[in-house]
Amino acid sequence: MIEEFYKKINGNYEEAISRMKNDERIIKFLKFFLMDESYKQLEQAIDNGSCDDAFRGAHTLKGVCKNMAFTELSLVVERITEELRAKEFEKAKTTFPKVSEEYKKVIEEINKIV
Repeated sequence: MIEEFYKKINGNYEEAISRMKNDERIIKFLKFFLMDESYKQLEQAIDNGSCDDAFRGAHTLKGVCKNMAFTELSLVVERITEELRAKEFEKAKTTFPKVSEEYKKVIEEINKIV
């Protein structure tokens, strides 16, 4: 079940299982991911035009995604994080829809299993 989840989101199950040791722990952290506020912070900051707040949200989300081995989402969040770090806010605004798409895909798949 969890391995299939990682396939659906283009994540890395082997990396996740090596870090978290078993599927039960992965499920525990998937539930935590649902409560994480960093995506909301990023979204609100993009809407409000705050590059600094957007960077903080993106940077936090990047770390969470990397720890969870959400490869596809992690890559696009890493891209927006670097755009925001460089103060390229307009560029980051064009990247955000892809972040949102990948994030929503991950949330949808998590909701199917928790």
